[in-house]
Amino acid sequence: MKRPVNLIGRGRIGAAVIDWLESSGSHVLRSVIGRTGSWRAAPLTIDAAGPLALRAHGEALLSQGDLWSVGAAALIDDDLRVRLAEIAVRHGHELRLFTGWIAGPTLAPASAGARLHIEQHAPRLGPATGPLFSGSLREAAARFADHLNTATAAALAGPGIDATTIALHCSQEGGPHIIRARFDVPGQTIETDVRFDGGPHPVAQAIIAALEAQGRWLRYG
Repeated sequence: MKRPVNLIGRGRIGAAVIDWLESSGSHVLRSVIGRTGSWRAAPLTIDAAGPLALRAHGEALLSQGDLWSVGAAALIDDDLRVRLAEIAVRHGHELRLFTGWIAGPTLAPASAGARLHIEQHAPRLGPATGPLFSGSLREAAARFADHLNTATAAALAGPGIDATTIALHCSQEGGPHIIRARFDVPGQTIETDVRFDGGPHPVAQAIIAALEAQGRWLRYG
């Protein structure tokens, strides 16, 4: 029997996931959630729209089933994060954040005293090319929330928002999207260097890979 999935968003990410679902032998698209917020219940909903969608629908959806989201930056809001945690525990459901490109955060216990620093280079981050921001992740959220989903997901999986710093750089139009990170714990350092030069949307690819992995006996990470 195919696993039913709800989806939020029909943009580049959502459209690619819809295409995959429509030809999938293991999953079926039950409903696409739009601005009205109506949907048919499903054991899994994928938020491919971002932080605004997670804020608007996260509590209701997480009470009905598991929720995968590309909008981790919404969780810099401590109150929202607490409410979602309470709902997840009460109903036995899971909130999964995409995407896990940054290495290290899941490889050390919370007691390890880790620190995380992230650099992002991407076009259209600001009005002109060059450095835009350097400081705490929490401070960055007030100005660049839509660009902090990967950083926030890594912070919440590892040392926490207040132990994470970030530097943002606006690169030239057409340039690559680059993520560099340094994860430090006593006795070890784990560095990440990821570059996206085009092709299929990498977040959509990550979501599709996660769907394909559901139910497999072997898991990595």
